[in-house]
Amino acid sequence: MSKIVDPGIYNLTSEQYHADPCPEASLSNSIAKVLLDQSPLHARFRHPRLNIDRPDFQPTKPMQKGSALHRLILGKGADIVAIPFDNYLSKAAKEARDAAQAGGKIVLLEYEYEAVLACAEAARDQLMQREDCAAFFEPGQSEAVIAWRERDIWCRGMVDFLPDNPRSPLFDLKGTTKSASPQQWSRSLATEYRTQDRFYARGMKAIRGISPEPMRFIVVEMNAPYAVSVLTPAPSLRHVADENVTRAIRIWSECMKSGKWPGYPHMAHVEAPAWLINEQEEQEIRDDILAEFGDAA
Repeated sequence: MSKIVDPGIYNLTSEQYHADPCPEASLSNSIAKVLLDQSPLHARFRHPRLNIDRPDFQPTKPMQKGSALHRLILGKGADIVAIPFDNYLSKAAKEARDAAQAGGKIVLLEYEYEAVLACAEAARDQLMQREDCAAFFEPGQSEAVIAWRERDIWCRGMVDFLPDNPRSPLFDLKGTTKSASPQQWSRSLATEYRTQDRFYARGMKAIRGISPEPMRFIVVEMNAPYAVSVLTPAPSLRHVADENVTRAIRIWSECMKSGKWPGYPHMAHVEAPAWLINEQEEQEIRDDILAEFGDAA
């Protein structure tokens, strides 16, 4: 059942948000990414309102730890249950895990919970010392659901932390078991998370009438020493992303009106890439050299 009637900012559970609480099937940033990177057919398959038979999502262990980090830093999300065992080999451990998961809890072994708790405390200490994250500690709402109208469609998003100040940046929190260095995450921001800042900025402009500062992506290493990096999209990336978002909204609108969700194009005209042309030219040079030696012999 729809929980959203008008555009605005809502306090909903993660389950309510991911089920799509808008009056009609809405476009989220994750669905927009599928739409752009794959096809409308894939986007329809992944959408909770357009394909009720889609496969159930099963979170991995790193995802569970990431959700726990969100809960400890943001103070919102599913409750965490620390199972007092070192592993799940015993029957008692398995039963405790299954019961907690059935109740929608984030389940961690006791030593895993202690590690995530140490990570959350270290991350908050580092963030409090950063001027670029001052707004993260302003009054605001964690895991705020935003919904708005764009053209003739509904759009929605869930903001990890949304400050009350309409000009302050929005924040997205990510935990990683690998490096959080800006050099490594710059590529991820330009590819996997490129549209997120501009998609959410359009929502906030529609709701509040003011565009916020560019989003801050907080990346936390979940292994000691729990280093934190903060990234934000530069003007060139925001320009590309804004055009991507406009295209996704246009395609979604057309598909919703027509009821047609096409897959990949029937035929793609593939040009020879530069590396293949270079490889061919080098091979021709080698062949000419061999031919000259042959003639000399």
